[in-house]
Amino acid sequence: MQERDDGQRGRNVMTTFSQEAGQVIEFQGSPNAAINLPYFLKCGCAAVLAAGAAYGTAGLASPWPLVASLLAVVAIGATVASRAATTAYTEIVIDSVRLTYRYGILTRRVASVEMYRIQNVECVSDWWERLLGFGTLVVESSDVSHPRWVLRGMNNVESLREWMNRAAIARRDVKGIREVNMGRV
Repeated sequence: MQERDDGQRGRNVMTTFSQEAGQVIEFQGSPNAAINLPYFLKCGCAAVLAAGAAYGTAGLASPWPLVASLLAVVAIGATVASRAATTAYTEIVIDSVRLTYRYGILTRRVASVEMYRIQNVECVSDWWERLLGFGTLVVESSDVSHPRWVLRGMNNVESLREWMNRAAIARRDVKGIREVNMGRV
């Protein structure tokens, strides 16, 4: 395994060469957990409001508003835990042959697209995502079942986009495949 510095704020990208398949793994891991930050902030505000409602209804004769407010806090906590677990149990592997996406907690799903099918890779980063060094990769492919892949929370998104474009072109050259556009160009 070889670790290299990609030149962006000292972050390292893992590059591994697999001897049996002759492939280079450019990225392997889970999305950046900070992708959930806006959701966690919204849930935190909702939990504070629900806790405030519980505190405000504590002196009432009927306990039901208090119970409902406390149940709301528990439900919000459960959704936050579910979102964090889903992000942690998502695994993305991008190598020179294919992109593989594994996700799900109770029901595990695995999808992949061959690198030669990738037509376009776009990176999108909000201002706060750029500050934290990650973004979203939008991959368009000629795969019928998965024509568009949205990979949120990818570290070093710009260098990964560039690498994927080059790897897709190289893989098409190796397989002798030429891209033909039909319709709108």
